[in-house]
Order: sequence, then structure tokens, then C-alpha cells
Amino acid sequence: MRRLDVNSIAALTAAALFVSVGLASCTQTEAVVLREAPTPPAPFTPADASADAAPVPADVLMCPVTRCTLPSATCPSSSFPCDVDLMNDDDNCGGCGIRCGGTNVGNSKWSCVEGQCAFSCVAGFRNCDDSPANGCEVNARSDKSNCGGCGRVCAEGETCSDGACINTCKQQGLPDTCGGRCTNLEIDDRNCGTCGTECDPAGPGLPALPADMYYGCGSGKCNAAKCSDSGKSNCNRDLSDGCEATLKTNDHCTSCNDACSTGKNCLLDVRTFAYRCLCADGETLCSGIICKNLDDDPLNCGGCNHVCPGNHRPHFVPTCTFGVCSGRCEDGYADCDGVGDNGCEVDTRVDNRNCGACGNACEANQVCSAGKCLVAPCDSEGPTTK
Repeated sequence: MRRLDVNSIAALTAAALFVSVGLASCTQTEAVVLREAPTPPAPFTPADASADAAPVPADVLMCPVTRCTLPSATCPSSSFPCDVDLMNDDDNCGGCGIRCGGTNVGNSKWSCVEGQCAFSCVAGFRNCDDSPANGCEVNARSDKSNCGGCGRVCAEGETCSDGACINTCKQQGLPDTCGGRCTNLEIDDRNCGTCGTECDPAGPGLPALPADMYYGCGSGKCNAAKCSDSGKSNCNRDLSDGCEATLKTNDHCTSCNDACSTGKNCLLDVRTFAYRCLCADGETLCSGIICKNLDDDPLNCGGCNHVCPGNHRPHFVPTCTFGVCSGRCEDGYADCDGVGDNGCEVDTRVDNRNCGACGNACEANQVCSAGKCLVAPCDSEGPTTK
């Protein structure tokens, strides 16, 4: 046994000396006397104490935590002290060695939820017949009879898209229906204002129109001068020159006089199936169909379709910064061996040899929790697991 010196205190505390996750028991010779610390410690709050509990006096003896506090546990499969969470570990669910071994069939899975093995569905699927035997048999993202949930039926004329009932006519920009066909009564020459009301293109008693125009439906009424070619428009409102403007061009992209700014082009946006001025400031048109920001897109970094490497590496996230590929570790993980192929191999949340950071080792058998080497008042007692 030995007394921890001031440097050991600093290594154990490092801005969070008194994390109340575990319990400790040690002899006087193993104790850390807080008044020897170079700076005043943060208050220690026991796990079962109220938020307004009084701080521990400065001369309280503190020891490394070597026992687990529920639901943390050290199991035969553990690599480090107390690295198992019995509430969500599929191999140690509610207790060491209790494995959630149900058969995963039909978009279903058995997993540990709140310390108990539970049947659940993968995202987007539902078990509508309440039978685990056939798994989660319904795709609630596209099933019109179970759209977004069991028993949610879409109305006639609606489809189920991504778990929501959508009016297919409105989705196409056609708000009305006539005889089961989607239409827009405001502009439909054969169903103008009401279903079955057909306009006479000659416009009896009205002035003659240029060859590229006719009388049709506009604002739900007949006798509106319209262009014969849907890709043309009378943007200057002068009937003498007919439909002088070509739509879906840089000068008239989505409508008359909707001009694209310098550097942009009027193109079909495959995400919305509508023409618009592409691309937004700072974006580049890739593959002729979609705009990307080449400065920060890991799939188009510095150039279209230039994918940053590393997606296969465990707990590693490829990144793109100012068009240059890089990467980072997921929160709570670190690359301590410097070997790229195995990604970020260390879980700094529980690894007591690399607790919170590479090389930050706790005392032997001391618990590392949430990236901190735990200490607690010596000889404290409470519910523990081994």
C-alpha cells in the first residue's frame, strides 16, 4: 500500500475529481488527503445525495473507486472494470451472461432494453399481427393500410410515402380529380372550373390569335389566351408577337422573367423533378444533376465524386474541410495505436488505461466511467455489483 502523492491526485481528478458513480473502500495508507491538493477540489456529491447536499469537507479522505455501482458491472466478458451496462448490453442483459438470444426474423431483433431482453422492429417496420414468429411483417413506410403505424389507413387517392399518407394528385401539383384523373381545374381546358366543362379553342366572337396561341382555360374560366407549346409563354403580355419566351431557360427558368444569376443554369433538379436555377452560391453541379458543396462534403471533397476514405474503419468519421479530406473519431473513442486500418480502437469512456484520453491510466483496478478515473470517500458503502 502507498499514499498517493500530489501528482497522482492531479491525474485522478483533472477537472472532475469527484464524480459520483462508484464506491470506494481503502485503508488510511491508501487515502488521498484533499488538503494536500494544489488547488481546491470541486464538491463531491454521493450518488444517493440530493442536489443541495453540503460539499465534502476539505480534509475528507478520498480513495480510488474499485467497485461498480449499478447498473455498471464487471462481467467475464469485460476488458476493464465496470465496463458493462446491464441496462443495454445484449450479452449481459440485467445480469452477467444473460444473453438476448431470440431469433431475429423478418426485420426484427431481440435486444436489451432497460435490463430486459425485448423484441423490437428495425426502423420503418411494425409487428402488426403481434406475432414474433414472423417478425415485423409490415413496412409502415409504404403500406397504405398501415402507414406510419399499425391500422393507419390512407384515404382513397392517397399513397403512403415515408410513413405519411400523401394525396398523389397534390404531390404532382394537381390539386383536383375528374373521373379518377388528377387535374387542375384552374387551367384544364377539358375541365375548366368544373369537371366536364370544355373550352372552345377558337374562342367564338373573340379576336384571332397568332398561330402559336389558342383560347383555353385560365383561372378556372374559358377564353383565356394560351400558348400551344407548354414550353413557351407570352411573357411580355403582347398578343401581337404570340408566345415569344421559352421557359426552362436561364432567362425564364421556372416562370416568366425568372432569370438565373451569373454562374447558374436552369436545370432539372432530380430531387424535386422541377426546373430551377442551379446551383446555390458555393455549390457545384456534379454529374450534371445535383449540386454539392465541395468544401465540406466527404462524398465530394474538393471535386465531384471524390470520396474521403475511412468509412470502413471502426468508430472513425471521414470529414472534409476546405476541400481537403481528413477524419475524426466518434465521441468517446480514440486512435491510441496510430494504426489507421483499425480506426479508433479505444473506448476512452471505460478503458482505465486510456481514461478520457490516450495514455491517461487510472490506478490498478480503478473504475473509468464517462472518461474519468473515479474516486469517492474512503470506506463508503452502498449498492454495488462485482
